[in-house]
Amino acid sequence: MAIDKLVDEFIFHLKLKGLSKNTIASYMADLKEFAVFFSDMDFNKVNISGFVDELFLKDYKPATINRKLSSIRSFLKFLLKEGKIDFEVELKNIRHNRKPPYYIPFEVIASVCDSKRDGLIIELMYACGLRISEVVSLRVKDIIFDAGFIKVKGKGGKERFVPVALKTLEKLKSYILNERSRYKGALETDFLFISNRGRPFSRQGIWKIVKRKFRQKGYDIHPHQLRHMFATHLIENGANLRAVQEMLGHSSITTTQIYTQITDKAMEDAFRKFKVLE
Repeated sequence: MAIDKLVDEFIFHLKLKGLSKNTIASYMADLKEFAVFFSDMDFNKVNISGFVDELFLKDYKPATINRKLSSIRSFLKFLLKEGKIDFEVELKNIRHNRKPPYYIPFEVIASVCDSKRDGLIIELMYACGLRISEVVSLRVKDIIFDAGFIKVKGKGGKERFVPVALKTLEKLKSYILNERSRYKGALETDFLFISNRGRPFSRQGIWKIVKRKFRQKGYDIHPHQLRHMFATHLIENGANLRAVQEMLGHSSITTTQIYTQITDKAMEDAFRKFKVLE
């Protein structure tokens, strides 16, 4: 059964229990994001854990994450009781402030980027700090070659313009003229990245590409971490926090400031390694 139908059944169950309208509205809001995630993902334990990982990497406060986790736990408990699923998932609340995302060296990211489609997807996610949903929705017309920008549609339909390096633009132009044009149905769609079958990528499709490319290098990362490393490496190289905030599309500068914690940690690790080598 489709995930949105399961959510509808759960909400109906809550109404029968006599919960208040505000409480039910809160559940609906929390589960909407969950349902969107699984609209093109298999509904299983592995992917539920993947959703939670992505939740922790987004711009939510700890209290918001814990509320969403509570809603998901109630939903999964209902599904298990009704026989809709046959597995359990342990979802623990966070007790402390969010930890900075896992640090990935620039050299590792650069090693999986190339001029082919899959490597170019990763390069664009990293070089422009894009969310996976933003990569999926990119159109050919969104690449403004003359100005050196791409137009990105972020959360809530909010648009922003992100600068792109000349080298990346050249790779994009070559991909569009050569590789992309060879895919079946390429002329019938304006989506920038399309599958071998000529269809726009789903979130799951992009997810698999990123996972596969990095596992070949010995790293098991979440696609959203590329966005985090984009910000981290910019700040390491002296970028202004406000500029990074604009490029990421963050509504608050406090969200962007988490990346300064990552660079501090990286410097500490480098210092400790240096002391060991003395």
